[in-house]
Amino acid sequence: MGIISRIIGYPLGWIMWLFYQICNNYALAIVLFTIVTKLIMIPSQIKTQKSTVVMQSLQPKLDKLKKQYGKNQEKYNEEVMKLYAEENCNPMGSCLPLLIQFPILYGIFDVVYRPITHILRIKDDIITAATELLKDTPIATGNSYFSVRPEIYITQAIKDPNYVGLFSDPMFDELKAKVLEFNNTLLGVDLDLTPTFHPEVWDRSAIILLLIPIMSGVFQMAASIYSQIRQKKMNPAAAAGPQQGSMLLLTFGMPIFAIWIAYKYPAAIGFYWAASAFFAFLQSIILNKIYTPEYVQKLVEKDKLKKKNQKKKGMMERYQQLMQEQMAAQNGGRSGAATSKVSDDDDEGEIKLSKSQQKEYERRLINEARKRQAEKYGDEYYEDDND
Repeated sequence: MGIISRIIGYPLGWIMWLFYQICNNYALAIVLFTIVTKLIMIPSQIKTQKSTVVMQSLQPKLDKLKKQYGKNQEKYNEEVMKLYAEENCNPMGSCLPLLIQFPILYGIFDVVYRPITHILRIKDDIITAATELLKDTPIATGNSYFSVRPEIYITQAIKDPNYVGLFSDPMFDELKAKVLEFNNTLLGVDLDLTPTFHPEVWDRSAIILLLIPIMSGVFQMAASIYSQIRQKKMNPAAAAGPQQGSMLLLTFGMPIFAIWIAYKYPAAIGFYWAASAFFAFLQSIILNKIYTPEYVQKLVEKDKLKKKNQKKKGMMERYQQLMQEQMAAQNGGRSGAATSKVSDDDDEGEIKLSKSQQKEYERRLINEARKRQAEKYGDEYYEDDND
């Protein structure tokens, strides 16, 4: 799977191992792992909700900029970026959960492909020896995936009476014992097996394996349809726009693609996708009930007011510091009562200036504003000392 997936899979493997120790069932461990990852992602989901509401509130302004600068793409992009900065909006905020999910999914592949490493905690040299032992047998030569997922086939071989005799060497005793004790089943079906439309026997196990990828696609499609309904309700104009075709492709195309992919990997991968899609769907319903557009808009306005106040406070602190330095220079470096002081009973810690100092402070602010205005329009600037 590559070094990157192994790096990501290592910490995830410890988490999965911990859950397996708690419940002694691999399928249930995957469910617990999925719940924890969804809980961790709730803050980013809330941020996405905020970003969506902000983008919807900015749509009229964006349409106005489009009409005004539509023929000048560079100017239009510049004004759009300026609008985003003024409104403290990140247009890519809704992509954050997806960006987080990709490395998690990548690590999950490594965890599922290497259960002997991550769950059973067998040493690498034993796994390498077992791989070498099987590489010339039909279980390896008849399967092109053996080179990328040998641990899956090692567990299958140890459970198969036709191959278990190969592991008679005492060095494999711990491996055999742990594999035979490994509870990696769902309703009695081994999650190491790969689903197929053409099983040798259509028994209960084959049907469950067949349904796992289908359920992963169904849950993903349900979540996508629900998201589309919410989008249409919150922003009818955008839902009926030119991007409707691409959204339909995302709604129906991606789940079908996920089903197709799930039939090429062990059932544990499809089961993780199904669990993840189900809890994502459930999470979306709950968050949308709590974080309604009206409530999120209030949170957005609150954040904007907080940032605005912080900006004003920062500007005042810089001006006050400048005044202190100038006053100190005018008085030969003296400070304290002769220049300014901070009131002990002032909770905000604001500097109290005398009337003459306050007048000087205001004069400097006015001159600074005039200077910036003159520089902007290319006029000459003369500092007025009599304001």
